[in-house]
Amino acid sequence: MARLLQFLLLTSLLLVSECRKRDKNAAHSHQGILKPYKPGPFENLHLGKKDEQHLLSGKPVMKQVMPDKDSEDTSGTAICIQDVNAPKPAVWNQILDLDAYRGKVPKVKECHNYVVRKNPDGTHSIKTTMKLGIMPGYSYTNHYDHTYVPEEDSVIWSLDYEKYSDFDDVAGHWHLEDHPSKPGCTRVFYACDIKTRGSVPGPVLNFISKSALKQATSWVKKESEAAPEAHIPGQFASDKSKVMEKELQGVGSRGGASFVNRGFASRFGQKWR
Repeated sequence: MARLLQFLLLTSLLLVSECRKRDKNAAHSHQGILKPYKPGPFENLHLGKKDEQHLLSGKPVMKQVMPDKDSEDTSGTAICIQDVNAPKPAVWNQILDLDAYRGKVPKVKECHNYVVRKNPDGTHSIKTTMKLGIMPGYSYTNHYDHTYVPEEDSVIWSLDYEKYSDFDDVAGHWHLEDHPSKPGCTRVFYACDIKTRGSVPGPVLNFISKSALKQATSWVKKESEAAPEAHIPGQFASDKSKVMEKELQGVGSRGGASFVNRGFASRFGQKWR
């Protein structure tokens, strides 16, 4: 009798494991819940004198941006801003090289592209599988669908809903601008919303909702400033970016350069309770 119970238990565990494997290969459970970002500058974002001083010191600035009062969306957007002492091509080199994220980006254990293509409208699609190891026993494998929009100096992304991901939904946005007063430098804007499945431990929640925003811009700053001469990866370079890179040659050391979980304040309780 005991052997029969052991056999039945083992069989049940194998069936559960097999079902989970099938689920991982299935499509996602929906086609998007979070509101996607639009490429281009973040709206309603204002940086004051104290923010500028903070950025000048090399530290990131966190801003909570609320929508227009007439907007149907009543939640805000948490955005992390970071100044980088390197030109935009060098910064894009780091952001767009997703295959090289492991070893550079905190908590990333695996990262590889499975689709990279240029679209007829001049944008680029990049689909990526990424595994995050946040703490022992809590790792998350997700499949992302990025769109690089060169004309807007932006990358936006969601989950690839054709594949099953551990996060319930994601919406993110990178945006780069030339620094307003330092030639050859870049101002980086980053936001990323994450909706998990069910409850998560406090340390995991803290990383996803707060730490990850600052760490995202910090690693980009570190790696970009270590290689300021780097170019936009060839498969993503447009005629505009090539002209920009030529114009940046010879900038020298002018300007002192060596050449947003949306709603974690106002929507935090809705997403994470």
